[in-house]
Amino acid sequence: MASSFTSNKERTNYARLCRLLVDVGTQVLRETFDKIHPPGSLHTVLTTAPVNAKLTSMKKMKAINPTQWAALTSPTVSSEDFDITLLVALLRNICGLAAPLTGWNSPPSSTDTTKVADIARIRIHRNEVFAHANRASVDVARFNTYWVDIEKPLMRLGGPSYQAIIYNLKTECMDPEREQHYQEELKKWKENEESVMEKLGEIEEKLDSNKKILQNLEEKLDIPMQPVAHSVEDTNVEGKRK
Repeated sequence: MASSFTSNKERTNYARLCRLLVDVGTQVLRETFDKIHPPGSLHTVLTTAPVNAKLTSMKKMKAINPTQWAALTSPTVSSEDFDITLLVALLRNICGLAAPLTGWNSPPSSTDTTKVADIARIRIHRNEVFAHANRASVDVARFNTYWVDIEKPLMRLGGPSYQAIIYNLKTECMDPEREQHYQEELKKWKENEESVMEKLGEIEEKLDSNKKILQNLEEKLDIPMQPVAHSVEDTNVEGKRK
């Protein structure tokens, strides 16, 4: 009996972590996005040439799926219709945010509490929790550690208003159907984003490659032009002297 209770509790622990990441994580990232691109001007931002070109490129590379594209191009576009995978992709690509010092995919330093570091942490903690997906259970000690680790970046990004919400989620009763729902949502987020991050990596590699090509071209053009400019100037001076 005790063993069955422990097993059930550990499954609920896992489901609660999934819910914290999926429900609260999505809302916090949405609010973070809205602060950068407020809802009232979102349509204008998304239709500007540079942003539209970036989004179109992401769509061609399949970093944005048809459902997400429909949400982005809707006349009544709203971040409320963006899933967590799209929110992360937009924060990374059209919000003017520089990558954390350790990059988007590596754990930030414990002293780095910047916005971008906390966005990266949410994804990294998602991966840590998902590592328990096969058993769909987390013991009490790990649950408490994970909870604190996830709670901190969520609170920094979302603000004090999330304290009560997060506290209630930790003890709120969950039936087996809801537990299964949040486990599946976390799995869906993980699988979708793996594909997206791979495509975004390809886009960034191409951009870096193009940037290097342009830099090399500029350097080559500058070298011969400098002496030519001087010789023309010298010729003019000589002409005036004569």
